[in-house]
Amino acid sequence: MFKLNRRQFGSLLGATALVGAGQPVLAQDGKTLTIRFYDDPAGYDPANIFRIENENLAFNIFSGLTTYDSQTGEIIPDLATSWETTDNKTWTFNLRKGVQWQEGYGEFTAEDVIYSYSRILDPETASPYAGEFAGLVAMEAPDPYTLIIELDSPNGSFLHSVANYHQGQIVKKEAIEAAGDQVRWQPVGTGPYYMDFIDVNSQIILKRHDDYYQGPAPIETLVFNIIKDEATATIALRNGEVDLVMRSNREENLQTLMAEGFKMNTVDNYAVAVKVFNTEFEPFADARVRKAIAHAIDYDTITQALSPSLQQGYHSLLMPWMPVYTPDVARYPYDVEAAKALLAQAGYPDGFSFKHLGTSAQGVTELQQFEIDFLSKVGVAMEMDLVDTPTFNQRRNAGEFEMATRLLPAINPDMILANYLHPDNKVPGGLNGARYDNPEVTDLMAAAKAEPDPEKAKALYVQLQQIVMDDLPYLPTYANNVFWPGKQSVIGVQPNYLAQVNFWEVDVTTS
Repeated sequence: MFKLNRRQFGSLLGATALVGAGQPVLAQDGKTLTIRFYDDPAGYDPANIFRIENENLAFNIFSGLTTYDSQTGEIIPDLATSWETTDNKTWTFNLRKGVQWQEGYGEFTAEDVIYSYSRILDPETASPYAGEFAGLVAMEAPDPYTLIIELDSPNGSFLHSVANYHQGQIVKKEAIEAAGDQVRWQPVGTGPYYMDFIDVNSQIILKRHDDYYQGPAPIETLVFNIIKDEATATIALRNGEVDLVMRSNREENLQTLMAEGFKMNTVDNYAVAVKVFNTEFEPFADARVRKAIAHAIDYDTITQALSPSLQQGYHSLLMPWMPVYTPDVARYPYDVEAAKALLAQAGYPDGFSFKHLGTSAQGVTELQQFEIDFLSKVGVAMEMDLVDTPTFNQRRNAGEFEMATRLLPAINPDMILANYLHPDNKVPGGLNGARYDNPEVTDLMAAAKAEPDPEKAKALYVQLQQIVMDDLPYLPTYANNVFWPGKQSVIGVQPNYLAQVNFWEVDVTTS
């Protein structure tokens, strides 16, 4: 396999991986951390990056105007030291001075932000995240360290749009132009680490950016070894071949590592998994049927039986750590008699059958088998419609299913609410697979997003959540926890609520 190191890459055309001859020689005068990376690399251009394992690297290479506190998920300053707005429509950002780009590209200024956001909005870029800046109508830089952004309407969640995630990550024009059609493999940012080496089949290496504005990271070299199999990754940690496992998601592996005293490094309630009801399928058009399904399945019992460390039954589209979350919504506890009564009221006293979209690669999971058994007790037959993964993705995005599943990972509650509840985002043009269209909810979303007073906005969000959970276009099933098991000597590993780790906070002790 041909491999390039970072500085050789620009001279090669059509390459698929960064390389030098053989394995790179690691520096001997600094600390090295070896981490399990669990899938094939897919590129690191913020305009089109996807999948959390790739986003973890980008999070450490790039910066945004804002970022997220690793512990709380709170928005905190990054390349912007402060910001002001009186109406959630005109935003003034005061930028950090003296920030240096990686690879010797000079000092960061407001023009870099204007270029980055304009690139996301450019149709030729074809960024799937362009919608995050859809309301942006003007950008102005009165001086190199001040940026004024004008929106077409108030947006109280705009600080999420400019955070260190996807479209909010700032790139350098000259670096983008130098990379040409290999831009996804040549990321250049202002973050604590830069891309040094990548072999798409085996290994990725990040090196410390010594001019990072917060100071050099404690660890000089991050080596990401690609290990796809969960059991193999567990063995690699136990044998000392890696120091840290990026995402372990098998209960038996976690239990083994816990018993052997490895540090678990976890975040709870990272994201909620939901059942998507296609409301154009006759039974699911009736909210009573949707509520019957909710009462019929005991997710507390299922998750406790299958994966008590990784999941727990859940009740909302939003997570408890979100400032606008309310627990005061309709709940649907396990109740067979209530489910049967609702089905009878809706005209299905003998139940009905439906098809649940899934992947042939995964097959019928243990969790789905539990769901099938629970539903059978109220006369509802759930049949699995298993297709290959590309077909699954195509059909789910097109809304060609009777029931499907989705995971809703986001720190910004407006992203979840707009994507899954707004009629403009109905499938196939968006993620609203339930085809949900409640004008009252749509109006509340707009009013809450525009309201500058936090308490008044919270009241609108509470009302919105209460209506949605009574309509139940999506059934929350369980919340996921994230684990990054590692050696006791690896400290400061804190997955945030996007399941990312800020490696600037990580160190390796010798004691």
